[in-house]
Amino acid sequence: MGDDSVARSQPLMPSLVFMNSSDAARLIRPICRPGQTGLPYRSRLLGSSVAYLVILLATLVVSHSRAGELVVTSKFPGGSGDVLAIEKGGAVTKVEITPSLQIERGWPCWWYIRIDGATPGQKIDLTVRGNDRSFRGTQKLAANWSTPQRASVSLDGVHWAHTETATTTPQTATYTIVADQPSFWVAWGPPFLSSNADALLREIETGLAASNQSVKRFELARSRENRPVHAIRFGNPQAGDAIWVQARQHAWESGSSWVGDGFIRWASGDDPLAVQLRSTTEIFFVPIMDVDNVDRGAGGKDSAPRDHNRDWADRPIYPEVLAAQTAIKQQIDSGRLRVYIDLHNPAPGDREPFYFGPLDYNELPSGLRQKYDRFLELSTQYIRGPLAIHPRYRFATYVPTAEEQSRVSRNWVGDRIGQQGISLTLETAWNTPASTVDGYREVGRGLATTVTKYLNEMNRND
Repeated sequence: MGDDSVARSQPLMPSLVFMNSSDAARLIRPICRPGQTGLPYRSRLLGSSVAYLVILLATLVVSHSRAGELVVTSKFPGGSGDVLAIEKGGAVTKVEITPSLQIERGWPCWWYIRIDGATPGQKIDLTVRGNDRSFRGTQKLAANWSTPQRASVSLDGVHWAHTETATTTPQTATYTIVADQPSFWVAWGPPFLSSNADALLREIETGLAASNQSVKRFELARSRENRPVHAIRFGNPQAGDAIWVQARQHAWESGSSWVGDGFIRWASGDDPLAVQLRSTTEIFFVPIMDVDNVDRGAGGKDSAPRDHNRDWADRPIYPEVLAAQTAIKQQIDSGRLRVYIDLHNPAPGDREPFYFGPLDYNELPSGLRQKYDRFLELSTQYIRGPLAIHPRYRFATYVPTAEEQSRVSRNWVGDRIGQQGISLTLETAWNTPASTVDGYREVGRGLATTVTKYLNEMNRND
């Protein structure tokens, strides 16, 4: 969340105001109907009731202060951003922010703000400066994790699209935005919060239940801060095959949840292959693991004492990790688990999705290695674009010790699944023109098709 003391410490221009208070959050809130695809940000949404309500509420804020005041806030679920400066001069208003620092809550790379009080047609240069303060001990984060080539912008908090390409320096990125209405949202990437997860799973459950298909939306666990970690299972509970897909062990990686969104929509849909998948397989899906840091607007990665994807130990500190371990182990012990996929987003310089494979890939038994090879081959056929999968496995050799490697979820599952299945991490590039809600969903659909084709082949060969 935003830092009130930083915002108040800045001198204000006569017609400008910072608002980082809970009053602002009550006056205007994002209207969330999650899971909808994006629209171009210059599109006019004035004909919809949602857009009308947003404009009406924004007008109340403008009239509450003085006409022409520009208000920047991050005080809403998932929000992050400390205001460093607002300067109004000539034809362009300049706003500068930095991602909020939450000590020991992980990387300060995620930012998500709302701008209120803009004048339609007003040109705003939004500069994001990397947070150069230590987030854990003496650790600092490089600025390029906070400065995507394109930010995401929304007129209603629901539909998201890219800005134009930013102007960058080693420490900053500046996004030029022309306001279409008094209030709009800007973020590092398209947000996906626990409210999005809940709405998505309810939608899937309602759709499948309406046609009398087996489905159960359930609470995997309660987080350390007592938030529900939502999950869903559907398909054939008596089938010999099961798959487990999860996202957001690192809170800042919002694109991974949108990949999961695309996966689960296809897997629960009407495509004949999806129908076949549900008849022969039970599907487990968790859209957000680290719900606490997601809703706090924290990065999560490298949080103290360890993040979710380093917590797959004998005694996890996160209840949701323990619950996932228990459920996955049950599927392994029953001989059902065929595919485990952990969804992530990678480094700023990665331009295509890729899999992290097993560290001992070259030493795998020939039959198991063939399974991994075939899954990758099928992925290149069905995760084709605009975010096409890299045709070779990569390996997380940057994890420094064998002990830490054993606490990575892909390795934890891989060490226990034996030759009955495969365990992979899918990293989907976030810093490309195609890294949008639609682009992420397309990767998810391709992944679901890959899983279905793979299981069909494996069952034929048995």
